[in-house]
Amino acid sequence: MKSKRLINISRPRFWIYVLGTFMVGVVAAGDPRLLSTEMLIVLGILFLYFTYPANILIYGINDIFDYETDKHNLKKLEYEELVTPDKHRYLARHIMVWTFLAAAINFFIPSYAAVALTIFLLASVYYSASPVRAKANPPLDIIFSSVIYISPAVVGFFATGNTDISWLGVVGGLLWASAMQTYSAVPDIEADTKGGVKTLATVLGEKGALWFCFFAYLSAAIIGYLHLGVIPLFLGLVYLGMVLYAIIKPEKSFWIYKKFPLVNTAFGMVLFFLLVAKFLI
Repeated sequence: MKSKRLINISRPRFWIYVLGTFMVGVVAAGDPRLLSTEMLIVLGILFLYFTYPANILIYGINDIFDYETDKHNLKKLEYEELVTPDKHRYLARHIMVWTFLAAAINFFIPSYAAVALTIFLLASVYYSASPVRAKANPPLDIIFSSVIYISPAVVGFFATGNTDISWLGVVGGLLWASAMQTYSAVPDIEADTKGGVKTLATVLGEKGALWFCFFAYLSAAIIGYLHLGVIPLFLGLVYLGMVLYAIIKPEKSFWIYKKFPLVNTAFGMVLFFLLVAKFLI
């Protein structure tokens, strides 16, 4: 497979989801300028890992195991890449190489960070792969997906050597990620139903799934307010507005879905610099 196609499979527009949460976890742990040179090098390696390698793991395995539903999915045919069975073996070997390299990182990071990275790797594999295939077994689909997107923040936090983590903040992140995952599954309801794949979105239906997103975003916004004040609450209101618009105008749900990478990137940057400001002021 050509490098360009592999990069497309890794969904570059979504890289920021795991890379951004990793960076938020690092700055949430304290001022990176106080870390040793060795620790900064390790953080740099982890930063690079959460670009292409982590995302080809997440989405490449997804594309291998989702072929039977993806071939019915207009989103996959028009907006993403359909990976045909003749490419599966090569893609699987490619993913395996990167995953072994990621596992080797565990020998160079603090033990808590190594546990969090291992959880990320396992969740990324078994979200799509058999025998667990969490994505087709609600509510495991949102649990595994949330862990995939929030565990990099835990890796980043613990990789600095700090262990005094706010688990309530982690819960807030998991709620945000569960809403993001459920919303992303809404455009797939028809294809997943045709392919016999059960997700939280297919179980709840379009409106039920969107209301789940609404309350998950609301809860995450409240937790963000308790930790960082009014700005996360304001950001949460924007998510709530987007979901409400999709509830009122279901025909716009996919259009809104395509805006999420931009919104998430912008809001992730706000959260990142809000945390940075805590040790600069």
